[in-house]
Amino acid sequence: MNFDYRKLSVITLEISGMNTEQILNSLWKNNISLDNIRKVNAVTINVDIYGEDYEEAKKIIKRAKGKVKIVKRRGHIVKISRVKKRMSFLIGGIVFLCIVFSLSTRIWAIDIQTEKNVSPYDIRKYLNEFGIRQGLKKSEINVYDLEKKLEDSSPEILWVRARMEGSSLKVIVEEKVNPPELLSHKSGEIVALKDGEVKRIFTEFGTPAVIPGQIVKKGDTLIYPYEGTGEQSFEVNPSGSVIANVFYERSLDVKVSGKAMERTGEKVSDMYLNLFGKKIYLKKATNSFSNYDKIENKDGILQSNTYYETEEKDINLNKDEVVKESLKKLEEFLIKDLTNEAKIVGREYDVQDIGDGKIKIIAQFAVEEDISS
Repeated sequence: MNFDYRKLSVITLEISGMNTEQILNSLWKNNISLDNIRKVNAVTINVDIYGEDYEEAKKIIKRAKGKVKIVKRRGHIVKISRVKKRMSFLIGGIVFLCIVFSLSTRIWAIDIQTEKNVSPYDIRKYLNEFGIRQGLKKSEINVYDLEKKLEDSSPEILWVRARMEGSSLKVIVEEKVNPPELLSHKSGEIVALKDGEVKRIFTEFGTPAVIPGQIVKKGDTLIYPYEGTGEQSFEVNPSGSVIANVFYERSLDVKVSGKAMERTGEKVSDMYLNLFGKKIYLKKATNSFSNYDKIENKDGILQSNTYYETEEKDINLNKDEVVKESLKKLEEFLIKDLTNEAKIVGREYDVQDIGDGKIKIIAQFAVEEDISS
């Protein structure tokens, strides 16, 4: 048989069966061109066919209860397929490099470093007003103009340094240091920093201006800058401390009865790339929750949404236990605001019913601390 190997595709098949001769006859009867027939063993032969006849040959072999496997492909169509794959890889690589290059010419993160008085939120708000956002081209940002605009935007900013670092814009803010607030009192006197009830007075130099048990207000003189009396008095640099009871009030609202929405522990999340305002989802969640809390994370180019399932639950808490735990929390909150030397010496509380199953716990604390300036 004249077999034309210049056809688009030639396939070498491995045919297995109990009667391989019958299979070959069936193929010839159905005008399937065969070539290069080779016997591998008693039940297996190899044979070449045209690629366009493969599907028909496969059906005939199956009807004869034989098995068929492709051993090799060759021909122009195989070469074309290989070229197409290589072109696909090449084009994909070029597209990927173009995307990477395009992304590298834009800023995708803004790192803001501030101190005490100016918050990162304020700086980010100013940047938004100036049109500086994630995804903006680096070429559209003049860091020197940006520094000047930020310095002029707030009287609390001393200077700003803005620099590009990779795909990030780094903004460092140095704040102005304002002089401390001076209390109105005579030069050299030690005055009260807070309202309180004087308990003890310790003076190294100077004369006490108050006595134990006396109620003082912020700014009152505690120690005079002199010693002695009358003509025997002389000026000194006052030094000492005045220990007083300072009174603080803290409150907390707690729901003890009724209904409230609580998280069940179940959650799903989306994950996507935010490119030029368009979302390309890497993971798309199916949110089947009837009630849920949605938490959005929009930092950087990779962003996400997390959905926490919630359900309405009945609340019936022990009021005494709630009050006890709330007082403990309020005391812990207060301790964080006190100096290490201060100590709580008294506690009182009041509980008010504010409706809708809620109560307000109001705690008063007496704290012994140094109130001298």
